[in-house]
Amino acid sequence: MILTKLDIFDVRNIEYAQLNPSPRINLILGPNGSGKTSLLEAIFLLGRARSFRSSRAAQLIRHGRDSLTVSGRVQGDSAPGLTSLGVRLSKKQREIALRGHKLTSSAELIRAFPVLLVQPASHALLEQSPKSRRQFLDWGAFHLDPDYLSHWRGYVRALSQRNALLRLGDNRNVETWNHELARYGTIVAESRAAYLERLRPCFQEVVRYFLGQYTFTLSLSDGWDSGTSPLISVLTNSWEQDRKLGYTHSGPHRADFAIQVDGKAARNFLSRGQMKLLIISLLLAQAQCLEPAQGGGGCILIDDLASELDERNRIRLLEFLAAREGQCFITATDGRVRHELKADLTAVYDIANGRVEQI
Repeated sequence: MILTKLDIFDVRNIEYAQLNPSPRINLILGPNGSGKTSLLEAIFLLGRARSFRSSRAAQLIRHGRDSLTVSGRVQGDSAPGLTSLGVRLSKKQREIALRGHKLTSSAELIRAFPVLLVQPASHALLEQSPKSRRQFLDWGAFHLDPDYLSHWRGYVRALSQRNALLRLGDNRNVETWNHELARYGTIVAESRAAYLERLRPCFQEVVRYFLGQYTFTLSLSDGWDSGTSPLISVLTNSWEQDRKLGYTHSGPHRADFAIQVDGKAARNFLSRGQMKLLIISLLLAQAQCLEPAQGGGGCILIDDLASELDERNRIRLLEFLAAREGQCFITATDGRVRHELKADLTAVYDIANGRVEQI
């Protein structure tokens, strides 16, 4: 999907900005504190209905204002016409609109405008808890499987019911909730596995470009030993252990994936700079994996490019993005990036004190 028009009102230090972005590469230049990241935050908000910097709406709204608004239009390769979308946040309310209709949840918005973010904190994807990796899998499975969200919600409801029984020590309805949890859990695990199979060739293609000297593998853990036992058997046999723990310790809510390089855990083998390239490769592969389903793939946001990569790898990334058909937005403080970027269909913006101008 391509963002063709963007209007921003009262997002942090940006009072108002209007952009007609390039369908390919959009470079945003400015000093630290000028509003570059806030501009990316506004685009992310338009695609996810939330910020990647704060969960508190009050921190996003321009000082002295009661609310913020981000709106835009997107164009897909396979769908005729433009799709309008918008998000309004006040300190107590969130409003989402798609094609002129208000939405009760962000699901349709996320599907209409897939946005992926690469930022300095992206290292957490492979270096910290499995939660962020499960979210990575869920986001991809959601876009490829129209029924994934309903199955995941069914699993969460069943998990909550089973955990409540465990805390009470009440096993009267345990068989019912074991079967419900196993039914939805098996579907969720299968959808995640199918997504990872779809992702693997995209990941191998991208990571070969940046780190071709190594051999990488992606492996998935479903959250239980699915190769030897169905989930229903695991849940039935683990009731007493789970009761002592007070929660369900097996299932897709415990899933994880890992990346190995030459048979070793990547985070224990690669340098810090190589880990950045690996994470960038994974996120770019996720965007590329969506292209057949989303008419152009995801919109990529890259914050603070110079801090992520040295000059050589920065140029390689820019060359990769220039060869890609999808849209991306890149922020940088260093004007040299503009000269390193040798691509047509590029728009360059300068931002200072929250004011955006195309140059």
